[in-house]
Amino acid sequence: MAELRLDNAAQADLDRIGQPLQRGPGVLLFAQDEETDFAIFIRKGYVKITLGSPDYIVGIRGPEEVVGEMAAIERKPRTASVYTMTDFDALLIPADAWLTFLKDHWLVTQSMLQLLAARVREYTEKHVESGDLATEQRLAKRLVELAAMIGTRDEGMITVVISQAELASLAGTRRETVSKLLAKLGPDRRKVGREPVLEPRRQRIVITGWDELNRIADGRATIG
Repeated sequence: MAELRLDNAAQADLDRIGQPLQRGPGVLLFAQDEETDFAIFIRKGYVKITLGSPDYIVGIRGPEEVVGEMAAIERKPRTASVYTMTDFDALLIPADAWLTFLKDHWLVTQSMLQLLAARVREYTEKHVESGDLATEQRLAKRLVELAAMIGTRDEGMITVVISQAELASLAGTRRETVSKLLAKLGPDRRKVGREPVLEPRRQRIVITGWDELNRIADGRATIG
């Protein structure tokens, strides 16, 4: 993820103009086509950015990142919806205050441009992946990324709270395909004498074989 770089003066100004915003997981922060123009600076937690109905996940953002900044600049309806994925702590910054802040802090504006460029690069890389990588490898890569961002560790296992439909949109495939691949990564591996890499559960994935999942994500191993 590309973070917004803030020096001490910029952080102090942001704390002064921002309104504290705390939410639990699964909360809509703003909706696609909504005519609001504030920006949100994330201090803790993660959000998913979605398009359409049903929701199609196009990105995940986390600490030290900004969401909603383009509507604050353009004053046009939101191009996407944003939902919290975890406990969430942020600053809500009104559009006028956000623009003044960027004008007063050129280094932050420069960092913002770099952040936007990184997002374009991320989108391009994932678009290329959709054609170049096998679906099983893309799925494993997305699970590794999610585990690093929102996974919770307990006794050698990592739990990622996400639905199979959401995982499908992140991997650029269908839910039915994800369901089959998760089965192959899970209990079906025992049929060929191999230990499961994960356990699919309701609205969550429990990763039990972190090293093997990384090998699949890197193309050094296969699901089968």
